[in-house]
Amino acid sequence: MKRILLAAIVLFFSSTASAQEQGKNPEGPYLPLLGYHQEKLLVARPGMPDIRFRQSVILLVEHSEKGAFGLMLNRIVQKMPIFALYRSFGIKASGESSQVNIHYGGPVSPGSGFVVHSTEHEFEVAHQLRKNVAISPMETVLRAMARGKRPEKIVFLVGYAGWGAGQLEREMRRGDWYTAPADPDILFDDDHESKWSRAMERRFRVM
Repeated sequence: MKRILLAAIVLFFSSTASAQEQGKNPEGPYLPLLGYHQEKLLVARPGMPDIRFRQSVILLVEHSEKGAFGLMLNRIVQKMPIFALYRSFGIKASGESSQVNIHYGGPVSPGSGFVVHSTEHEFEVAHQLRKNVAISPMETVLRAMARGKRPEKIVFLVGYAGWGAGQLEREMRRGDWYTAPADPDILFDDDHESKWSRAMERRFRVM
């Protein structure tokens, strides 16, 4: 299962999920563009011309000289019964009738499923983001849940956002994106309507 997420991350090197260059940089506190911004939030500037990313809040899972890979946190595709997710992966599970939100992770590879989750339970995760937060393939997490290891905090996503080498840095320099801390309340709470405005309140603008 780890290979599934790693393969998707590799694909970001050739993907294009860019915002178009338009308008002035919005006002905001400045930080120099030093190093990379892995494990932070990307926050779309007001008036982002690319409608796919307008008012988006994206968790940067990977960011290096090779490119960037992120998951959008504040756009829901649909709500569906958890048993339907189990069934889609051929997983037998009983006793769960809850509904879960499926988030739009980004425009690349919409058939790929990911989960951002807390780490109370021990199972193999694909990417440890920080001490208590990880990203894993959806199937891995669903199989753990079927064994009674449901993470306390969980976000299901399909697709991802990807940038080639140097692409995100160029977009950030022209003011398309802010960065903000990846605070747990923005990562996991259900108030999706206010995530962008809350992330904007904590933003920094890079030069």
